[in-house]
Amino acid sequence: MIAVILDLFRAARGRTAVLLLLGTLPVAAAVAGPAYIAAAERTIVATEVAGAAPGETVLSFQRPGEDPGASGDTFERLGGGAISTPGFATVFGASFDVAVPAVDAAFKLSYRDQVCAHVTLDSGRCPTGRGEVMLGFRTAERIHAAVGDAMPFRQSQFVTRDGANELVRVGDSVALSIVGVYRPNDPAEAYWGANPPFPPGLLTNPSIGTDVATNVGIEPVFGSRGTAKLFTLAVPETQAYDLIADPAQLTTDWVDRYQAELDRLTAKATDNRATMVSGAGPLVARIEQSRAAVRSLVPWLALTVVPLCWFVIFLAAASGSDSRRTELGQVALRGMPVPHRWWLAAGPDWVALLAGAPIGFVAGQLLGARAVPGGGLHLVGGDTVRYALVAAAGALLAAALAYRPLVSGRAIDLLRKVTRQGGAWRSATIDAMVVALAVFTVIEARDAVGPVRGGLGILAPALLILAGALLAARLLGPAARRIGGRALRAGRLSGALAGIELSRRSAPRRAVTLAVLGVALLCFAVLAVDLGGAARDRRAGIELGADRVFTVNPLAGGALRTAVRQADPEGRWAMAVVRIPATGSGPTTVAADTDRLAEVAWPGSVPTELSDRLRPPRAPSLSIAGSRVRVDATVESDSLDPAFVQFANTDTPELRALVQAPGEADRTVSLGALRRGRHVYEGSLPSCQPACRLIGLEFQPIWSLTVVTVHQIAQGGPDKVVAGPDALGDAARWRPTTEDGIEATAPKMTGDAEGITVDLQTSQVPQRLLVADAPPVLPILRTTSATARETDTGWALSSPGRTETVPADPVGALATLPGLGASGLLVDLDYLDRAAPMGAGGTPQVWIGADAPDDAIARLAAAGLTVLTQTSVHDAATLAARDGAALATRYELVSAGFAVLLVLLGLGLVAAAEHTDRAARTRVLRSQGVGALTLRSAARHLRLWPVLLGVLLGPPLALAAWVVANPAIPVFLDADWPLALPTLPDPVTLGLVWAACAAPLVVLALFRERRPAAG
Repeated sequence: MIAVILDLFRAARGRTAVLLLLGTLPVAAAVAGPAYIAAAERTIVATEVAGAAPGETVLSFQRPGEDPGASGDTFERLGGGAISTPGFATVFGASFDVAVPAVDAAFKLSYRDQVCAHVTLDSGRCPTGRGEVMLGFRTAERIHAAVGDAMPFRQSQFVTRDGANELVRVGDSVALSIVGVYRPNDPAEAYWGANPPFPPGLLTNPSIGTDVATNVGIEPVFGSRGTAKLFTLAVPETQAYDLIADPAQLTTDWVDRYQAELDRLTAKATDNRATMVSGAGPLVARIEQSRAAVRSLVPWLALTVVPLCWFVIFLAAASGSDSRRTELGQVALRGMPVPHRWWLAAGPDWVALLAGAPIGFVAGQLLGARAVPGGGLHLVGGDTVRYALVAAAGALLAAALAYRPLVSGRAIDLLRKVTRQGGAWRSATIDAMVVALAVFTVIEARDAVGPVRGGLGILAPALLILAGALLAARLLGPAARRIGGRALRAGRLSGALAGIELSRRSAPRRAVTLAVLGVALLCFAVLAVDLGGAARDRRAGIELGADRVFTVNPLAGGALRTAVRQADPEGRWAMAVVRIPATGSGPTTVAADTDRLAEVAWPGSVPTELSDRLRPPRAPSLSIAGSRVRVDATVESDSLDPAFVQFANTDTPELRALVQAPGEADRTVSLGALRRGRHVYEGSLPSCQPACRLIGLEFQPIWSLTVVTVHQIAQGGPDKVVAGPDALGDAARWRPTTEDGIEATAPKMTGDAEGITVDLQTSQVPQRLLVADAPPVLPILRTTSATARETDTGWALSSPGRTETVPADPVGALATLPGLGASGLLVDLDYLDRAAPMGAGGTPQVWIGADAPDDAIARLAAAGLTVLTQTSVHDAATLAARDGAALATRYELVSAGFAVLLVLLGLGLVAAAEHTDRAARTRVLRSQGVGALTLRSAARHLRLWPVLLGVLLGPPLALAAWVVANPAIPVFLDADWPLALPTLPDPVTLGLVWAACAAPLVVLALFRERRPAAG
């Protein structure tokens, strides 16, 4: 029998070689998945670690400040070895507060291991001996100190007196020598611990650290550990061991043992009355989320390839079995036992498939690892061997099933080459089952809630494509029969012969199935990767807000807007934005210079008609400058005491002016106590360059009904009328209100030629007459997921630096908003700043459009803006392209590569089997007078038509599968993104893929053409 098998190998060397290659594919596909997962996990860890905040790679073993008498060096003498963990360097640090003469500020006198390797000295040297320190360069400027100076230091602490923090110096003074002035190499590097001691912008913003009113130093004063021992501690000393990670050591193994190590270190900290603080929690959580996505999705995607390999092996074996029907019929007729007939029929294929399995095991691991960006080859064992054995066993079973009709069939049917009718019924049943399963998986995919995590839904696209390929093959027979009949009636004999043969034989239908399946799977993979990438780019752009986002030095909203407009007066590439953090009663708010949204923000993120609603018409503002403000007003009230010309109550009612300097919060200017009759009230204005905005007038408290008529508002130094009778008489330019915004207690207002008259109500709450240059209710845009803030009046906004809220009203809702993503509020920066002048508390940003000039940062710097950090959509999208969902989707390309290779090999086998059978039919037709040219033309049609059908039907079928089943495709790690995925791909990309599929299929079909043998 072995000799017979060897003879069969020699007789079909080409087919044996193809089967050997087919034998490698299911094993390669089975092991490529685990190899891809391992490589993807390595890439995920490396990407997340590279993009982690410095504090996320630090474990801190902290002992907080204790009673000075109870502290000592017990904790310090533990040493780094007692709390070390693999992959982390241990850095000891200690600090306590000190103060210097003539500067009311507290500085940290600190020691830190190896600090000199992480700073650059502007002058002097690093401290080495007792009594030596080095100052930060900003601190040296602030306290007017230099190298060589000796300065007394005393311990300090803050105490609360009369509701305010007061700096108190304690203990004896210690004279320390300043031997160096330093600046940190990187103020945010992980070496400085989970909470670096330096503020953002230390090295770039000249205004940071020079304000002598700040009572906390922004840079540590570094000295040796012996220097700290010179002080007899009267204040607590904080000590800590920071475990600083080596990024190269943060691998998947470290992530796997992270929790166990954290538990061990936490127990160690508890034993030593310390606290274990891990900044790595969010980093590990992100890594685990991505790893979970890859682990759960890739096996299901690989599951679509291995059965496809078995299916192609089945088709290839079945095509070869048709050419051996007569041979096996003769064997059956002579009474050979069934086991020997099985071995004779399937044995050659089994041997070829088994020979290809080891090659596939190595090739699959290499392919899986290299398919991941940045992935390297690490041979994977364990479950991979079991996957390979299952894949090889499935391939052998597929080949055996292909030969089952020949082994179990009747000898007479095999000799006559008659197909039993039951086979057609079984084929139809299998097709129906595939279609039903495809429908079920589509329903499963579209009904899935939450992020896709494997399951049958992930198989929906592949099953839909397989069902479409089987349906195309089913329809080929009737269509070819009709085309062949028409060709025969028209006298086109070659077309008639091709059509009749296509309708009667199974091999062409298998070719159509393979061609459609391969082209559609490849096109679908490209769709998934291309459209998934487009969706991630779009999400990154919307969540970031613009092409680039700069975080700049702290400025209030008005000053930020003025500076940005100075840098970009045309409004073409820059937009001022203040990001207001979320509060317990509402989501994050973005205040933007919204008339630049269309030019600068991410394209299409806010329709123009909606952004226009954020800026309704308003009254013109009033500007006031100079050194004084004067208000000419008449007061009428029965509660005035003529003898003392004041209110009877001990709390004297007062008139105030509300002004806002550029880029600052509002200020109150006292104009004096209200007096009966007409008087001019006057007060000193704050520094206003070039001018302040007049917000309005305020009256408080009011103990009885009082009428105030304002005749004129003016400035002094230089003298100028700010609001005369014309402006004051126009009631539309003014709005009466109260500080708490309750309309029932708001004053009544009338205007005439004498000015504007306000009827004040009895109240301790300040009552105001405001310039109506901002709407009383702010228009806002909200996301559909944002909920109203918890206020009695509904929507309200909090302006940075203010405790009271501002009434707001949504003028539209979108699924997403720029800079906010799927949850938040958008408001106009200028309108919010007018309604509630901004103070500190927001994050000032400058959004930069794609058309920004190359010197954008320089132009912003010239306008007084220092760029502290910058983020781009490209960087965010690149990071997203390496998370678990994106890497899992990328495996679609690996699957498609297997599919195309399978199709090419399968078509080659089908064509080879058909060529053998066609030679005999050709001789018969030639003997009946059919010309050789006609037969060659018919053969060409017979080979090209199935291939062309695959090329024509594959891309539309892939697009239909995407439209129907794209919810099954993992694009994002979360399920919170409300925008639908793109439907139509880039036509150029799809066209190139289409052409890449068509070329090898057509070449293969033409290459197989041979001149029919003469009869």
